[in-house]
Amino acid sequence: MATIKIDIMKKEIFIISVGEPWNFESQDGQNIIKGNIINIRSNQCLVFKSNHYLQFEEIKSNILVLTPRHQGYDFSNFESNLIFINGGILIRKYDEQLSEEELLTNARFVIIGSVKKE
Repeated sequence: MATIKIDIMKKEIFIISVGEPWNFESQDGQNIIKGNIINIRSNQCLVFKSNHYLQFEEIKSNILVLTPRHQGYDFSNFESNLIFINGGILIRKYDEQLSEEELLTNARFVIIGSVKKE
């Protein structure tokens, strides 16, 4: 069942609205990152693939690891809700076999924002 949900979500566009850094700009626009959810590791961890490569200091990637910004919130019902997130850019090559712990360990915190379906 989860595989079907992920396959459907890969086809849907999601938007991250970036609050911090306040001067963030991507090819999608000012404070905007568009892309797809490519993996749901848990209710506390999503893997987001942006439409374009992002660069934060010396790190360039199109994979962000998203976690809920506030304690007590999770991604269990995020398809119909706006969820506030912390986002880390993955500093190694993405592999679907990476565990949640490996994803979180290999992501450098770069953004605060929110995510919703387009």
